[in-house]
Amino acid sequence: MIQGPPGTGKTTVIAAFVNSILEGSDRTVWLTAQSNVAVKNIAMKLADCNIWSWKLVVSSDFHLGWHEHLYGYNIQSHVIVTSGKLSSKLFQGCRIILCTISMLSSRLGKFGLDGTVPLQTLVVDEASQIEIGQYLPVLSRFVNVLRKICFIGDDKQYRMPPPIGDFISEHMYTSNLKSNPEHPIKNINSCQFFDITYGQEERVDKSWKNMAEVIAIMKMSELLSEKDKEFKIITPYDAQRTLIEKTLRDNELEWKDKCFNVDSFQGNEEEIIIISLVRSRDIGFLKDMRRTNVMLSRCKQQMYILSSKVFLQHFAAKTLVGKMAKHWEEAGEKWITLDQLVEGKFNF
Repeated sequence: MIQGPPGTGKTTVIAAFVNSILEGSDRTVWLTAQSNVAVKNIAMKLADCNIWSWKLVVSSDFHLGWHEHLYGYNIQSHVIVTSGKLSSKLFQGCRIILCTISMLSSRLGKFGLDGTVPLQTLVVDEASQIEIGQYLPVLSRFVNVLRKICFIGDDKQYRMPPPIGDFISEHMYTSNLKSNPEHPIKNINSCQFFDITYGQEERVDKSWKNMAEVIAIMKMSELLSEKDKEFKIITPYDAQRTLIEKTLRDNELEWKDKCFNVDSFQGNEEEIIIISLVRSRDIGFLKDMRRTNVMLSRCKQQMYILSSKVFLQHFAAKTLVGKMAKHWEEAGEKWITLDQLVEGKFNF
């Protein structure tokens, strides 16, 4: 088991581990994670390290939906998109397979058992984000071939400008993790809260969306793009992510590799992070402090949180984000109004 806060090189450790196996033995390795994006990130790191004896398997539903653009030209030839039966010929000469833990448990499992690419060593990235029940089918099915499991991740998280990092450290790490004293950004307005007063949560199947927050994000994206700022958008809900991505594209703004749900952005970072909380009545996702912490610990310079003041002061006051909003208010930081957002009167 390997635990490391964000930015400490967990994915680099995976690449080094794979390289040592390839050079020192004839063993095979399966590299897994909960989300397709996390698996893709491992593939990108392997490519950066000039490691190529691998195949990444992804479902056509994910790849051909909104996500084909995530698989850049440098790894595309090593990606297998599947919608039906897979042939063992696709894996000839391959010692490394990358896939989600759910795909290993179901469609790819036979190749780990029949000698095609034996499941001898299993590496699970972002392991703390996977529920115990998801491990049981793998442990049961491969009990006769599996020889080593390596869990890599962090059940908390850490990075960011000191004001954000210190708050996260106090509430998630009992203040044991310290910010880099040389970090160039020390002002508390490195995180700003935007009061999207009229935003309302709307149910979409099993997910949620908030159109007012989407409109606010469009204006924010325009302003940031005009200044050539590097930013990503995170939201807890797939329906909101899909709507944001579509609206960005319809408004001829950069939309590829721009908007993610929280779980798929696990392990990533960006200079500026925009967060759309979506909910206006029930706290939903925010009940999970661990995943909320992942959401709040992605920025390197600036974080913008879109919600409503009423929601975070009342309904969600006891959540990690609610406590953060209160801490910022007590420090003298005011909420940014929609008018101020439209006029560009915020720190960016």
